[in-house]
Amino acid sequence: METDPPDVLTSTGSGGLFSTGYLRDEPALAAVEDDETPQFALTSRKHGIEIGTSESGKTVRPGSNYRMIGIVTDKRFLLLVGDDDGDTRFAIPHVDIDRISGDHSLGHGQITFRRCGGTEWQVHCGKQGIVDLTAYLSHASQAWVRVENILDEVKRMLVTATEQHDREDHEQALETVLESGDRLDAAGGTATEFGSPGDVNALAGRVTTVRERYIATLTEVRRSRARRAVDTGEQHWRSNDFEMAYDAYEAARAEYDEIFSLPTADIPELADIRTERDRLDTVIEDLKQSPLRTAVAADNEAVAAEDPAVAADHWAKALEAYRDVLELDWGADERRFAGDPEKVRDRLGTVAENLVAARRTVATDAMEAGDWYADASQPDAALEKYETAQTAFEAALADARDCYPDATDHLETELDAVEQRLSRTKARLNGDPVDVDDRFDETGITPDLDITTADERSPSPTDTTDLSDIETGIDGTDPKIDPTGHGGS
Repeated sequence: METDPPDVLTSTGSGGLFSTGYLRDEPALAAVEDDETPQFALTSRKHGIEIGTSESGKTVRPGSNYRMIGIVTDKRFLLLVGDDDGDTRFAIPHVDIDRISGDHSLGHGQITFRRCGGTEWQVHCGKQGIVDLTAYLSHASQAWVRVENILDEVKRMLVTATEQHDREDHEQALETVLESGDRLDAAGGTATEFGSPGDVNALAGRVTTVRERYIATLTEVRRSRARRAVDTGEQHWRSNDFEMAYDAYEAARAEYDEIFSLPTADIPELADIRTERDRLDTVIEDLKQSPLRTAVAADNEAVAAEDPAVAADHWAKALEAYRDVLELDWGADERRFAGDPEKVRDRLGTVAENLVAARRTVATDAMEAGDWYADASQPDAALEKYETAQTAFEAALADARDCYPDATDHLETELDAVEQRLSRTKARLNGDPVDVDDRFDETGITPDLDITTADERSPSPTDTTDLSDIETGIDGTDPKIDPTGHGGS
C-alpha cells in the first residue's frame, strides 16, 4: 500500500454519469482494525463476488454507481460491496484461505480461492498487480496456518503445564512450559519473516498475545519453584544443614533471576516478586553469618555462666559450632560463610581448653564433696558424689582426648584417684576390708595440672580480645538468629 491511501479506501457515496462511486455507509478503510495493515486494494464495478457454484452459490454485485472494494491486510481479506440498500461486508481470515489462484486472461482480473469448509470464492478485479496479489495471499495463508497451528499447540501445552503446576509437579511443569516456549519461538520466526523487516505485522501480534500468556505461566511456575526452594532452605537451616540451606536458597535465587530475564512489562505481579527476591537476599546474608553467630552466642553464654556444669554445656556447644564454621565450604575456592578460618581455629583451641577445665571443675568439686562426706562418716552421700565425680572425669577425659590431648595424663591420674575412693567407699558400705586411705598422706602430692581448677578459674576463660576479633566478622550486634523467621512466600 502507498503511504497515503487511495480515494477508493477513504471516500464514500455513489457516482454520477461519468464516475463510479464507492461505498454507501462508510469508507472502506473504516473496516480495517487497528491491529492490521492494508497491503493491497482491488475494485470491481460490475462483477463483484461469486460465492459457491453456479447451481448452489450466490453472486454479490455492487449497486448502480457503487463498487466492490477489496482490501488485503496482513490479517485477512476484506470484501465490501456498495449498494443503495447498504453495504455488504465479508471478512475472510488468511488462516481460512486455501488454493489461491489468479486469472487475468479475461477482460478483467479474477482471484479464486477456496475457504476452509470447501466453499469457492471468485473475486473480480482489475488486471494490474494480480500476480503480486495472489502471491501475497498464498504466502499469508501458509504463514497464518502454520503459526496458528503452532499457537494452538502452545496453548494446549500451557494448559498442561498449569495442571502439572497445580498438582505440584513443578519439574514437569517447567519442562512443559519451556518446551512450549521453543515452539513459540518457531512461530515467532515465521511471523517475523511474514512481515516487512522492521515492521509490526498482525501475525507477529498474534504471537505476542500468546507469548504474554506463556510468560505469565512460566513466571508462575518459576515463582512456585523458588518458593519451594526457599521452604527447603528453611528446613535445612533449622537442622543446621547450612550448606544445603545455602544451595536451596541459591536455587531459589536462580529461579527469580530467570523470571527477571523475561520482558518485565509482561511479568504479572512484578513488584511482589521483586519483594520476594529482596527478602531472599536478606535471608541468604543472614544464613552466611548464622553458623558463626551460633558459635559466638554459645561462647558468650559460657563466659557468662557461673555454674561450671552449665558453662561446660555451653562450651561443648561452642566447640561444635566453631567446628561447623571451619568445616563449611571445606576445600572450596571461595568461602560463602562468615568467619576467618585462622581466627576461628585459634578460638577453637581456647574453647577446647575451657571445656575440659569446666568439666574438670565439676569433677573435682564433686570429688571434694565426696571426701567431706567420707570424713563425716556418711558413706552413702560420699558414694553418690564420687560417682558424680567419676562421670565428670570420664567426660572431661573424653573431651581432652578429642580436642585437648595435653590434659589427658593429668585427668587419667585424677580419674584413677576417684575410682580408688569409690572402691574404698563401696567396701565400707559392704563391710569388706578397706585399703589404707592415703589421701592425707603428706607423701601423696596432688599432681600440678596445667589446666584451670575449680578454685582458680581463668579470669578470662574466653579471651575477650580474640572473641571480639571473631565477632567483627558478623554484621550487626545480635549474636543470635532465628531461621524460622525467614519462611517462603
